[in-house]
Amino acid sequence: MNSHLSSVALVGVASSFADSEFSLLFDNQPEHIAVPRKLKRYMAPAAINSLTATSEALAHISLAERATEVGIYTSQTGYGSPFYSEFSAALPESADSAAQTFKALWSSERVNPFLITNALNNNLLGISGLNWQLNGDACAFIRDQLGAFGALQEAIVAIDAGECQLAIVAIAGNSNDPLARWLQDSESEMAEEVTNGATTLILASEEWLSKTGHKAVARLSILASGYHLNTEQLNTLIAEYVKPSHFLSYYIESAKGKNRILADALASCNVANHHLNSYSGSDICPGVVTSVACNLSTLRKQNHSTGVCVNCDQAGFYSFVRIENESL
Repeated sequence: MNSHLSSVALVGVASSFADSEFSLLFDNQPEHIAVPRKLKRYMAPAAINSLTATSEALAHISLAERATEVGIYTSQTGYGSPFYSEFSAALPESADSAAQTFKALWSSERVNPFLITNALNNNLLGISGLNWQLNGDACAFIRDQLGAFGALQEAIVAIDAGECQLAIVAIAGNSNDPLARWLQDSESEMAEEVTNGATTLILASEEWLSKTGHKAVARLSILASGYHLNTEQLNTLIAEYVKPSHFLSYYIESAKGKNRILADALASCNVANHHLNSYSGSDICPGVVTSVACNLSTLRKQNHSTGVCVNCDQAGFYSFVRIENESL
């Protein structure tokens, strides 16, 4: 059970999800931004959601700082690219061997030459850097909820260490992607329609706040993280960090075994809460970054001062994050 990091200022937040019950929890849902055609060729499907969320989160922030002073920390959720439809037009009508099929695909002008770029685990990182012309500290994560936590933690550490003045924390994708659905039910056809989501947080150093005169909209603290809470640890964390005056948001994947114990314990807390799993569409891009955006939106609407987000993935990795609302 890891100890918490120092708090960090949050100066921008935005999400981009398709209309759903879950999307109503956010402050707003911006229209997708226009992206230059040249950049669009390199983009994985979820990148447009992320660029839109990041653009909205930066709406009141000028990136006048040197490009090296802005860090980018991303996490891609689920499987994004490529799909069969991106090859089908180039498939030969008949082929005697796999080698002939491969040769036909390799030489065809109907196959997007940037498919490999689109499928890279750091596609979102590269696209974000190119779009805003940034070349500072950066790190790309995967693995859904664990990746989202990793991106947030890395950004906080980087600001604390002076590696950057501003940190863009961007997650995007769909944990319930077509490949995941097909693996759960191999008898069904693999659909290719993907509904992606994205959330971006903009974190800032105290030096940047002092220099620019910006005010933090909230402050974030990672309270605890680790694997497989036992009952004693769980009771300790809830007693220490979840207070009656707080607002609780929690997303617990696969609520079985120890995860079920965690979900039940949080549900029984005497505190106003959002059980995020209960909202349709919440499985698109879950993770602590999305939970923070949901929680802060509610804190603003209901004039709460403090929120707590708890997330746990299928493997039992959990995190507790505190949000202090500075906009009251």
